[in-house]
Amino acid sequence: MITHFRVLLAPSALLAGLLVASLGCDIKTSDRDLVFLDPPSAVEKMHPRTGMFEKAVVACWVDPRGADEYAKGHISGAISAPLVDMQETVVPRFAGHNLFVVYGDAFQDALAKAGAKRLLELGFKNVYVLEGGIRAWQKDGYTLVTGTEPGGGTPPKKDGAGIKPAERGGVEVPEQGVR
Repeated sequence: MITHFRVLLAPSALLAGLLVASLGCDIKTSDRDLVFLDPPSAVEKMHPRTGMFEKAVVACWVDPRGADEYAKGHISGAISAPLVDMQETVVPRFAGHNLFVVYGDAFQDALAKAGAKRLLELGFKNVYVLEGGIRAWQKDGYTLVTGTEPGGGTPPKKDGAGIKPAERGGVEVPEQGVR
């Protein structure tokens, strides 16, 4: 009876392992591959002093959180790259960048780690994780911006629908009674 149980258990364990692997757990990267930076070190890494013959650093902050969390507060200049869409959207959006600092909400943020691992799996180099996320960022005296744009704010609507004439640069004219 016990031998039959072992025979049934082995294929089940193999099937479970394959299922986990197919759901996005990639064996290529692990937490050991991640490099963590505290906020001051991350800022220094983002703005290095380079010599005349050194390759220029084109760095970017990467926010793998959802669009709502990004709009509520993010590091100025950060590019929103939600983890669920990262594989499809990140390559063209990060073209030309050669250093990345991924951040989440707090210490041991699984989303930030997963975002950094995804970038590594996609072939990006110089990927770091902001240790402590935006909580440590604010605790160290740095500020956040709000809105859907990397520098803060929200872009104007393209079709002008729902925008008052004064906001479009025009003049609002009060309605006149028509007889």
